[in-house]
Amino acid sequence: MGANLHIRKWGSSLAVRIPKAIAEQWGVSEGSAIEMASQGDRVVMRRRPYDLADMLSRVTAENLHPEQDTGEAQGSEQW
Repeated sequence: MGANLHIRKWGSSLAVRIPKAIAEQWGVSEGSAIEMASQGDRVVMRRRPYDLADMLSRVTAENLHPEQDTGEAQGSEQW
């Protein structure tokens, strides 16, 4: 799927809107993390893969949620 787009001013940067159909196909929405790279006369964007080590490195005592009690073990669960 392709689209002819125009570059627009966004603050001191430039922006290109991603059409809804492409965003849905790509599985992205507002706030999604992406990577952008220049390859000659092309700009390539892709969803940024999650990095568990990076995500865990940003956990602090201030943003760590408390343990949740889910009740007694059921079936073959062992705690």
